[in-house]
Amino acid sequence: MNSQPSACRPLWLTLMVLVLATLACSLSRTVEMPASSGFGKGTPIANPTRLPASPTVAEVAGPTASSPTDTPVPDVSGAEDCTLNSRYVADVTVPDDTPFEPSATFTKVWRVRNSGTCEWAAGTKLVWVSGDPLGGPASVDVAPTAPETDTEISADLVAPSAPGTYRSTWQLESAEGVRFGSLVDVQIVVPEPATATPTEAPTTVPADLIITDLRADTTDPRQGMPLHIVATLKNRGDSTAENVYWAWRVCVHADTCEFVEAPGPLTIGPGEQVVGSLEYTFGGWSNYTTEAWVDSRELIEESNETNNRMQMPLAVKQALPDLTVASITYTPNPPVQGQNVTVKVAVKNQGSADSAGFNLEWWSSTGASDPRCTWNVPGGVVANGQVQLECVYQYPSWYSRIVTRARVDVSGAVAELDETNNTLDVEIAVSKP
Repeated sequence: MNSQPSACRPLWLTLMVLVLATLACSLSRTVEMPASSGFGKGTPIANPTRLPASPTVAEVAGPTASSPTDTPVPDVSGAEDCTLNSRYVADVTVPDDTPFEPSATFTKVWRVRNSGTCEWAAGTKLVWVSGDPLGGPASVDVAPTAPETDTEISADLVAPSAPGTYRSTWQLESAEGVRFGSLVDVQIVVPEPATATPTEAPTTVPADLIITDLRADTTDPRQGMPLHIVATLKNRGDSTAENVYWAWRVCVHADTCEFVEAPGPLTIGPGEQVVGSLEYTFGGWSNYTTEAWVDSRELIEESNETNNRMQMPLAVKQALPDLTVASITYTPNPPVQGQNVTVKVAVKNQGSADSAGFNLEWWSSTGASDPRCTWNVPGGVVANGQVQLECVYQYPSWYSRIVTRARVDVSGAVAELDETNNTLDVEIAVSKP
C-alpha cells in the first residue's frame, strides 16, 4: 500500500518538467519589434522590402531636414547571392533650404556610395518615394556602379509656384524592383514675394510766381523822357510756368491807372529768375506809387495766388530842355586861306521840354580871343527839336591843324537837364590858296 504512492511520485515530477520545457520554447519564439523612426538623409530603414512600390500621397515636408548620417542601413539580398545597399555621401548641388524663385528649374545632384557587395547593374534607378515630387520624373537612371564606389545621381526638378518649404525624398531601386539603401532628399525654399515698401508719390508743387525786384533804369526820371521799368520775376514752385505775362502801371488807383503789358510771353522754370523790361514815358511829373503784376493774364495755376504784385515809389521830376551843339560843318571843307567859308552850327534840344531863348557863339579857334560868329535865338527850340544857324568867315592864314568851337546858351539863361554838354570842338585844316 505504501509502495503505491511512492511509485506515482516520479510520474508527477516528469509531467511538471515537460510543461516547463514547453513554456520555455514558446518564450524563445517571441520577437520584440523596434520602434518606428522618421526618414531622412542616411536614415536607416528597418525593413526596406516592405515599402510600397509607388507612393500614394504627396507629403509636404516640414521646415527642417534630417541631417545625413553614416549609420549603416540593413543589406538587402541581391539576385546573385550578394547584397544591395547604398550610403549617402554628399549634396553636390542644391544644399538644404536653397531658395528658388517660383517655378524655377534646377538640377539636384547627390553623391552616393555602393556600400553592398552587388554591382548596381543597368536598370538601377533612383525613385521618388515621398514628399513633394517637385515637378520631377518618377525615377531617374543610375549608372552601373561597382561595390565601394561613389557615383553621382541627378534629377531635373521644378520649384513650386507657391511660397513655402518643400522636401522631396528618393531611394534606390534595383532592376528587379527591389528598393534598398539610404533615403536621400532635397529640401528647397520658395520665398514669400518681396513686399515693396510703399512710397508716397512726390508732391509736385505748382508754379509760384513772384516779383523779387522792381526799378527804373535811370536815377533821374523826368517828365517826357523815355525810361525803362525793369522787373525781376522768379518761379518759387516745382513746375515750369509757361505763357507768363507781366504788366506795370503808374499808380495803384484802379479807376485811373491801367496796366501796361510788357513784351511776352516768358517761360520760367522751377527756381529760375528772368528779367523783363518795358519802356514808358511819363506825361506829368510827381511822386508816384507804381505797381507791377506778374501773371497779369492769370493763366498760370499757382500755389499762392496772392503774391504776384510789387509796388515801387518813383519820383518823376518836371521836364527840362537840354541844349547841345549837334554838329559844326564847313563849306568848302577844308576852308581855303583868304576865301569865304560858310560855317553851319546845328543846335538840338534833346530834353523833354521846350527851351526858352538862348544865344550861340562860334569860335574860329579855341585859342582866339573872341567868337567870330554869334546868334540869338529868341524862340528857343522845342523838345527833341533842332535848329541850324550859319555865318560866313575868311581865315587869314592857313593851318595844318586847328580846333574850332561852338557853344550854346553861353549866358546860362536856360535851365537845362544837363548843363555840361553845351560845347562842341571840331578839328579842321585850312588850306593854302
